[in-house]
Amino acid sequence: MPKITVTTPIALAPLAPLPPSWVDALVGSSPDISTTNALDGTVEVRTGANFTHVAITIPDAHGLSPDRLHEHVRDAYLSVAATLNAQRRHPVRFWNFVPQIHTPSGPGLDRYMVFNGGRFAACEHWHGSPNDFDHTLASASGVGVLGRALAIHCLAANNAGEPVENPRQVPAYKYSRRYGPRPPCFARATQLTRPVHGAWWLLVAGTASIRGELTVHADDVDAQTVETLDNLDALLAAAETRRGASDAVARFTSLRVYIVRPDDLDVVRERIAERHGDVPDIECAQAELCRGDLLVEIEGIAEL
Repeated sequence: MPKITVTTPIALAPLAPLPPSWVDALVGSSPDISTTNALDGTVEVRTGANFTHVAITIPDAHGLSPDRLHEHVRDAYLSVAATLNAQRRHPVRFWNFVPQIHTPSGPGLDRYMVFNGGRFAACEHWHGSPNDFDHTLASASGVGVLGRALAIHCLAANNAGEPVENPRQVPAYKYSRRYGPRPPCFARATQLTRPVHGAWWLLVAGTASIRGELTVHADDVDAQTVETLDNLDALLAAAETRRGASDAVARFTSLRVYIVRPDDLDVVRERIAERHGDVPDIECAQAELCRGDLLVEIEGIAEL
């Protein structure tokens, strides 16, 4: 069984939630750092030789009305766009931490749906028509946290990445209105177009027990974990096929696992070990997920 670190639950962390530690390694040990106040929050930019990390925190997002939350999320994403445009860098991965993600926020809406509306508005402005999303969006994760702060983290690179979709799933940006007026804007994975430490990296988005656009195996964490791992395998195969390297074998080098119910940890860990027992870095954390019927979500890095 691989070494698995069980972190303090993300929802209880004293600081704004953070992306995995490998982001720091990519940006480098001595980045240029700038911090500004905007959007009634904080924007921190750390710039290294080949990568930039932009972090935006909106401290009182939980108390915002749906309309104001929509505006703040839109403006936060546009602030990321302006920062990266100035540096001529390209987004390759996002992490979104949404406070009280399932809080009702209007007729038939929850906070995540409102968040998606703001993100969609920004992406439409940033990338152009939704018809362009298939080749412009970066991979992302979106999970729920306690407290009042909303945090958005973006990893950007010198070169644009290539989006990769999962043939078992509808692209998230094409979801129907059953999941909100505007769909979540992200790719299932981003393939970096320059090697990192001599390897071709695939940045895999938060992946869960979704087939097509529907949640499957509701309330069965064992089956949901297996389905999630099947989705990850299909995504890696799609990435290899896209590269024209169907005889190669992609492998994960790092995984982050979000688990809703702490008592499910052992089941999830066992299933991951059966499929990916050689992964050297696996982090498990507690978090709410984007849908109330999902119990586990997995993201990570794969080498192609």
